[in-house]
Amino acid sequence: MRRRTIFFGVIVVAAAGIWLNNTSLLSSRPAGSPEVLAHRGLAQDYLRAGMTGQTCTASRMLPPRHGYLENTIPSMEAAFALGADALELDVHPTTDGKFAVFHDWTLDCRTEGKGETRSHSMAELKTLDVGYG
Repeated sequence: MRRRTIFFGVIVVAAAGIWLNNTSLLSSRPAGSPEVLAHRGLAQDYLRAGMTGQTCTASRMLPPRHGYLENTIPSMEAAFALGADALELDVHPTTDGKFAVFHDWTLDCRTEGKGETRSHSMAELKTLDVGYG
């Protein structure tokens, strides 16, 4: 019984140490102003009224204000050129072991493709029109 108690104590101390090491409780606020985060690089605007978690934003696009499509290398480079410090983007594995940067978990909204993004190979994804026309 004593061994079990010691073992449990070691596990609790180790877990507490791991948690403490990964928490921000011991860190101070970073110096300077907040960082600029670019969401998927530069993206086109869309109507936001009445949106839900299932709304396809590609069908709500407003007239383009610039020549960039979100999640493309040129849109990311442009975001950094305009002062972004970091980018947020979505990455999906492909069936051939590669990774695709694509916002939606399905292809149906933003491309002429169908199905889950991760159910396709990189070669298949490269044939799709992300501007959809």
